[in-house]
Amino acid sequence: MSDFPQEVVLSDNRRLTLREIDPADMLDLIEAAGSAINGASASAWLGYAEMICSVTAIDGVPVQMPQTKDEIRELARRVGKAGIAALTPLFERDADEDLRDVAKN
Repeated sequence: MSDFPQEVVLSDNRRLTLREIDPADMLDLIEAAGSAINGASASAWLGYAEMICSVTAIDGVPVQMPQTKDEIRELARRVGKAGIAALTPLFERDADEDLRDVAKN
């Protein structure tokens, strides 16, 4: 992701520290997803989970990479609506950039 920020400040003044998910992390995420990746909503679920799992700390307190669907769900609760609102544009922008790169090639 180009210009991926290391930190975002949320509307509720919490701070999320971020890192880009690498291919190995994505494989772990797919494994953790289990049955969630079977079906029509698989792509949406993985995209949402990738966004959530990019969070490595909340207000400076480290967050461990989730290993199960339940841990992903728990992190999503901790990130909350304000966190999702701040993260969504970052990931939508990246998806748009990926599409432009594919179109060029």
